[in-house]
Amino acid sequence: MTQRSADLRARENQSKFVQQRINAVEKHFAELCQDFSAYSRKLARVRDRGDLLSKSLLTYAEAEAPSTKAGLTNFAEHISSIQDYRQAQVSRLEFKVVQPLTLYGTACKHAKDDLKSSFAAREKEINQQKKLDKVRQKAPSDRQQIRKVKGESQAESKLQKATVDATRSNKALEDQMDAFERKRLQDIKSILSEFVKIEMLFHAKCLESYTDAFQALQSISDEDDLEEFRNSLRPFSAADSNSRQSLFRGDSKQSLNSTTGSSRPSTVDRRRPAKQQLQYSEEDDEEEDDEEDDDDDEDYSEEDVAEEYYKR
Repeated sequence: MTQRSADLRARENQSKFVQQRINAVEKHFAELCQDFSAYSRKLARVRDRGDLLSKSLLTYAEAEAPSTKAGLTNFAEHISSIQDYRQAQVSRLEFKVVQPLTLYGTACKHAKDDLKSSFAAREKEINQQKKLDKVRQKAPSDRQQIRKVKGESQAESKLQKATVDATRSNKALEDQMDAFERKRLQDIKSILSEFVKIEMLFHAKCLESYTDAFQALQSISDEDDLEEFRNSLRPFSAADSNSRQSLFRGDSKQSLNSTTGSSRPSTVDRRRPAKQQLQYSEEDDEEEDDEEDDDDDEDYSEEDVAEEYYKR
């Protein structure tokens, strides 16, 4: 009696432990499934934003100079390739991480069903034990004694059958929970290992693409593009400068021609040197002075003659 009661209490405690274990696994695996699903959805949103960024870069590159256009185009292509890797990352997370975690809802449900079967077998054993105790507590009499013996023997046989069923069910529950726990440990190890592999592969590919993207940016020749910008900024200024220079040269030639072909009389006789001209001018001045003096002398002689004539 005491041994049987102790066995019942032990199996009851065991069932409670199993129930708590199943509930904990169901709770934590459901939370992990939700968190990994949310993580995967966030990555999908980042992937979509990355695609938009790549398109914006390609649109912007069309309006740039050749060197910048080529660099930005390559940069946008590498950003787009990163989004392709991110898409592969999302798909692998859904297939190798989220989906196995969702299967634990069904596994926990089956474990709970097995636990209910064990509870039912144990409950049946307890009820049979109570019936046997009631039969044994009845007052003894001749007929009652016979009935008591028959009832007790029947109760004992039912109790033994219930005990065997409960023991068998408990043993099956132990085996099932052992397999469940083994699979749970292997699965959580495998799932998290796959998560790490997926992340490592993604970041390794992204590192290569980001390196190529950085080199694409470094290939941009800002000096060449700046020179092209300056040429585009001042195309009319250069043409105006050339036209002004041509006009200036034409005006200069016209001024030179007008100066050379002038009809204004020159005061210098170009048939002899300037020094001779200067000497010639001085000699002419002296001759003119002599002529004036001669005229004065002639005038003086006539007056003198007239005066002499009147005196006479």
